[in-house]
Amino acid sequence: MTETDLEVHANSALRIALPWLDVAAIKHQLTFSFKLGHKTVEINGAKASSRRGRLDMLIESAGKRLAVLELKKPGQPLDADDVDQGLSYARVLHPRPPIVIVSNGTETRTYATETGDLLRDGLANEQAFAALMDAAMANAHAGLQDAIATLMGPGSDVWMAAIRAATEQTLDELTGGWSDVRTPFTPDFHISRKASAEAMTVLRGTRRVIAIEGAPLIGKSHVLRELAIGTTESDEIAVLLVEASGTAAMGIADEVARLVSGAVGWHISAGEARCWLERLAKSDGPQLVIAIDGLGLEHDGIRRELEALSAQSMGPKVKFVIEADTSVVDRLWKGETRRKDTVFARRGERILVDRLDDDEFGKALNVLQRHDVTFMHGADRADEYRQPWLLRSMAAGVIEAPERTEGMTAVLPPLLSLDLFLYTRAHFIQDELTEQTATFARAVLDDYGRSDRSPDVILRSMHSFMVRKATMRDHADSHELAAMVRSGLTGTALDIGNRPLVTGRIPELIASELARQIAEQLAKRMGDEEADTDADAADWLVATTARLPFGDVIGAQALVDLISWRNGISVAFLNRLLQRAPKVRPIKPGTRAVVWMPSVGQLQMTTRADGVTVIKKPGWREGIELPAGEAAVTYADLDAWLILSHLASVRIGALATDEDRIVGLIDPAILALVGTSPILLRRVPEDPSRSGHHTHDGPSGAQLTCREDGIIEPVTFSLLRFLEREQDNADEWLDEACEDGSAPLLNRLSQALFILTVLNPKTSRAKWARVRLDTMVSPALKRALSSSEG
Repeated sequence: MTETDLEVHANSALRIALPWLDVAAIKHQLTFSFKLGHKTVEINGAKASSRRGRLDMLIESAGKRLAVLELKKPGQPLDADDVDQGLSYARVLHPRPPIVIVSNGTETRTYATETGDLLRDGLANEQAFAALMDAAMANAHAGLQDAIATLMGPGSDVWMAAIRAATEQTLDELTGGWSDVRTPFTPDFHISRKASAEAMTVLRGTRRVIAIEGAPLIGKSHVLRELAIGTTESDEIAVLLVEASGTAAMGIADEVARLVSGAVGWHISAGEARCWLERLAKSDGPQLVIAIDGLGLEHDGIRRELEALSAQSMGPKVKFVIEADTSVVDRLWKGETRRKDTVFARRGERILVDRLDDDEFGKALNVLQRHDVTFMHGADRADEYRQPWLLRSMAAGVIEAPERTEGMTAVLPPLLSLDLFLYTRAHFIQDELTEQTATFARAVLDDYGRSDRSPDVILRSMHSFMVRKATMRDHADSHELAAMVRSGLTGTALDIGNRPLVTGRIPELIASELARQIAEQLAKRMGDEEADTDADAADWLVATTARLPFGDVIGAQALVDLISWRNGISVAFLNRLLQRAPKVRPIKPGTRAVVWMPSVGQLQMTTRADGVTVIKKPGWREGIELPAGEAAVTYADLDAWLILSHLASVRIGALATDEDRIVGLIDPAILALVGTSPILLRRVPEDPSRSGHHTHDGPSGAQLTCREDGIIEPVTFSLLRFLEREQDNADEWLDEACEDGSAPLLNRLSQALFILTVLNPKTSRAKWARVRLDTMVSPALKRALSSSEG
């Protein structure tokens, strides 16, 4: 119907119910609102539901509410649901309209709001209407709970508003400032993920359980948030967000009851919530999606109830989206034996959330640019930056910096650096969380140093902090472990043998505490004068950090901490690190190795006698064969020079112990040697296809990074910082580098100087860098390359 047709239809019904009323003076309200708990719910009567076949309208005259009018399509019979709907709307409005009129154009019925009685002859005069108006005002709260209960039923869309109000409250509780590590969300930092669109597509199908899976802190919870926010205007889907780590651990129905009770303003029992879910699931109305955030191995009650509520007998209108680490989803889908599909595998769909791909990373940069935060060229090649938590952490350090002025743009490093620790330590004080983190860090060092860990745990733990629960119990009792979970520090996962793992969920704080504790260990291991003791300590540092996530930068920060605690570190210690230069090793026939790929799992790699390398996953019938020469070498012993690469980003003085004074700087000497590495100095990325790089062939087989990729090596970034702070004082050092003619060092210097020329092109620093690049480094690099060709 057109608006005019609707008014004609409405006025016809009003003349029957209120024959004395001047319909020319009335106002037809197709949109009206009422209070539901703390939320104002808006009813848009213009959206006539094809499902219900009726339209809701509020009738007013001279500012007074006269009636709620339920208009049905012509020819459709009037039924009790129509009356209940109209009475419920009338009873939740304040002030209440005294009557409800239900009409299909042929038949019109009038009911008293207060009693629900049918007024068979309508209201013949204005005095009778006034009496009902007085009665409605005198009993303003009578029947309110029953009215809202009716509106929460499948026949009304009001329940969607209640669900969204509950979800909004949960999201508010999970949202904090940039530096609040206890909350997963920040109001102004949200990255749209492709997994969200994929989940919406699956929700429109027949699958009843969707698992959003991936590694810890990869952004899975943000997918649930995006689903909730993205459906707030939908007529077909409403999302209820539930925290598995909260009271939901008692059961899904219990949590639904708690959340809905808060939304509607009175107590609802778990049994009532379960009955409501069952009615909703079998209705022909909109779809309820219960999104469970942070499902862990300890939530057996949720798992059992999820199995019951997602059964075929329940009906298709209630579905579930669960967020969990991949090992937890493996357990749900395959059971403890991992040999046979469970009911979840038959009813569900798994959606992997991986590190940010190029499109998602580009969106993340756009979000940060709105806060005047950007990165140096090369950040798109940094594998660590593909983790949303790290982007948030790095940005928080400058967005909330007190010295930052409006309009100032912050340029962040192109890769993970010691800057992470400056921010972390400035924002974390000594409290219960840092004490818990110190305990977890001690367990990490203990477990990572043991020789009985399985290959899959060793490989997975190089990208995420994880400790076997058996080891964790040696450092914390059950109450302390529970406190770590409550504070958001730890979560749970499983190894390939279904043994529990404790995962770290605040990586920047864990890394900071690990650096402190490694520094303490080094101080104990180092001697006062014995060179062999210090060399052994250096070897221990390399072996320990090589197994850790962000191990190179943790190792460098540990040395910075160590230098500040004791009277420096010995030349013997530094020499040992410098002696451990990177190596290229050929893969010999018969070599066997175990490989871990996050999106695939554990793989076995074997090199045959003909040089062909075969990669297989347990259970695969056939493997993938790499031709001889394609996987011919491995790169070994990168870790010592990676630690030095980061360490040299700060000034390091050379102390003459006999004179007790600084006699020079060590960092230029470290950079002069480490910068000559013919091998690229960067940690192996988790996914080379996502954060790989381009190289040019240099003299004697050296790999020269391409300037178009930006700064992708820590040593190049440290060269940039060295040149930036020294400028004219670095001229003599630059002369020596040009004279030595190392193509790898000169190539890295040219990249560092080029970035300095473009950061702030009009500054004196940029002009200085341009002169040194054009007159010194570029000609020297050209000579180094041409001499090798000759």
